[in-house]
Amino acid sequence: MAQEDDLRALGKIMDFLRAVSIILAIMNVYWYCYEAMRMWGLTIGVVDRILINFNRTGGLFHSILYTKLFSLLLLALSCLGTKGVKAEKMSWNRIFTVLAVGFCLFFLNWWILFCLYLIWAMPRCTSLQ
Repeated sequence: MAQEDDLRALGKIMDFLRAVSIILAIMNVYWYCYEAMRMWGLTIGVVDRILINFNRTGGLFHSILYTKLFSLLLLALSCLGTKGVKAEKMSWNRIFTVLAVGFCLFFLNWWILFCLYLIWAMPRCTSLQ
């Protein structure tokens, strides 16, 4: 019975680490895309003050990679604590392909934001002429 309780507690800890990892990724987008969020009216004053205090005390947003690496570390720790199901359809080629695509979307997402900015800014620039 104690082993079941331990496994349940471990599952809750892993879920918490996964949730914190996702929250850090969202905070990263909010911090580094603040101008876009402000233009779209998605900023919240309380969240702004909380993130400024995080940055002042912990230096979490001094580099764009700090929050992403910390988020990735928490996600990796949450994956280490859970048991996976072995699927017969998984191959190393598929794993490396998904890993490469995920790496590009997670660490090299600045070009997506730049394209979205161009799409948003172009109609406004042409209407001014």
